[in-house]
Amino acid sequence: MAFQCDGVRFFVLIIATLCFSLFMADGAAFYSSLILMKDVKTSPLYSNDSAAVADYGSWNLPLAERRFDYSIVEESWLIGGLFVGVLSGVWPLTLLLHRHGPHRLLTGIGVSVTLLTAIAPFVASAGFPYLVLHRILHGFVLSNVSPILGIIIAKWSASSEMGLFLAFLTGHLQISMIISTPLAGSIGSRCGWPSMLFSHAFLSGVVTVAWAIFFRDDPADHPLTPYKKIFTSIPIWAVWVATFGNYIVSQFSITFFYMFLVSALDIDVETSGFLSAIPFAIQIVVKFAAGFISNRMDLLSELSKCRFFNSLAFYGAAFFFVVVAFVHPEDKLICALLAMVPQAMIGFNPGGFNKSSVLVARQHSPTVLAVTQVILCVTLFSGSFLVPFLAPSGTLQEYSAVFLVYAAVLFLTNTFFVVFCSVEPAEWTAEGDDSLAKEAI
Repeated sequence: MAFQCDGVRFFVLIIATLCFSLFMADGAAFYSSLILMKDVKTSPLYSNDSAAVADYGSWNLPLAERRFDYSIVEESWLIGGLFVGVLSGVWPLTLLLHRHGPHRLLTGIGVSVTLLTAIAPFVASAGFPYLVLHRILHGFVLSNVSPILGIIIAKWSASSEMGLFLAFLTGHLQISMIISTPLAGSIGSRCGWPSMLFSHAFLSGVVTVAWAIFFRDDPADHPLTPYKKIFTSIPIWAVWVATFGNYIVSQFSITFFYMFLVSALDIDVETSGFLSAIPFAIQIVVKFAAGFISNRMDLLSELSKCRFFNSLAFYGAAFFFVVVAFVHPEDKLICALLAMVPQAMIGFNPGGFNKSSVLVARQHSPTVLAVTQVILCVTLFSGSFLVPFLAPSGTLQEYSAVFLVYAAVLFLTNTFFVVFCSVEPAEWTAEGDDSLAKEAI
C-alpha cells in the first residue's frame, strides 16, 4: 500500500527500532545485574570465616543488599534460560502475529517485558528455580522480534532504502547494548543491582505506550508460504549457516564481554559498563556505513557485494579474534580495546547475509527470519554454556581458547555462505501474489 506522507515509513522505522532495542535491553540488563547479584563479598552478611553459613538472599535484607551464591551451572541456566524461552515462543507468537498483527502483538510484548523486568529482583529472592522459570518466560515474550522485523522491511521500505532499514532494524541488538550497559553500570554502582532492572522497565514502559498510541497496522493478505521450497533452498541455508556464525560470536558481545572486562581484566563495574557499550556504538556506525555503501557501490554486482561485506565481517572478525587470543598487552585498557575490534567488524553484516535473506525470500522473509530467530535462540543458548565451560575461572588465558573457537566458527560459516549465497529472488517468490508495493511507498 502506498503512503501519501513520505515521513510515515521513517517514523515507523524509528519507533520500531526503539521498541526492539529497549525490549532487548531489558533482557541484557539481567546479565549486568547478575555480576552484582552473585557478589556475596559485598553482602553485609559476608564473613571471611569459610565455615560460616549465611542466607545472603534473605527477605529480611533490603532488596539492594541481597546476594545469591549461584554455581557455574546455575549461572549458565540463568543466562541460557532466556534463549530456551525465545526458542519455545517463536512459532506460537508467529501465529499470533499473523492473526493479530504487529500492533497488538508488540504492545502485548512490551507490557509483558516491562512487568517481567520490574519483578525480576523479587523473583530472584524467591529462589533459583523461580528465577529460571522467570527467565524462560521473559525469553518467550521476546521471541517474535525477527518476524516483525521482516514484515516492516518487506512492507515499509522502498527498494532504494532497504539498506537503511536493514541497518536500523538489524542494529537493535547493538543499540540495546549501547543503552543497557552504560545505564546498568552507572545506576548499579550507585543505587544497587535492583535499580538496573527498574530503570530498564521504566524505559520499556515508555516506548510501549508510544507504540500503542502512534503505530497502526496496515493489514495485507498473506500468500501461502511454500515451506518445503524454503527449507530446501541452498541460498536460504547459506543465510542460516551465516546466522549461526554471527550469533555464536554475538553472544560474547551481548553477555560475556562485560564479564570479561570485570573478571579477566579486573576493570571496575562502572567503567566496564561504559567500555562494553563501545563495540556496539562502533557496530552501529559500521552498519550504517555498510548499508549506505552497499546501496551505492555500483562497481560490484549485488552478489559480489554480499560476499564482500559478509567476508569483511566474518573473516575480519576471525582474524582479530586470533590476534586477541595471542596478544595480551600489559595495559588492561589496551587489551580491552583490542578485544573490541573483532566485535566491531561484525557490524558489516547488513550488507552480507542479512541483505541476502531479504533479497532471496522477498515477501516470504518473515518466514525465513522466523527460522533465523530459532537459530539465534539455539546459538545463544548453547553459547551460554560454551564460555563458562572454556573459561570457568574467567582468566585471560582461558578466554584465549574462547576467541580461537569463535575464529574457527566464523571462518567455516562464512566460507559456506560465500560459496552458496545468492541475491536473486527465489522461484517460489513469484508464485501467487508477491506484490510488495515497494516502489509505491
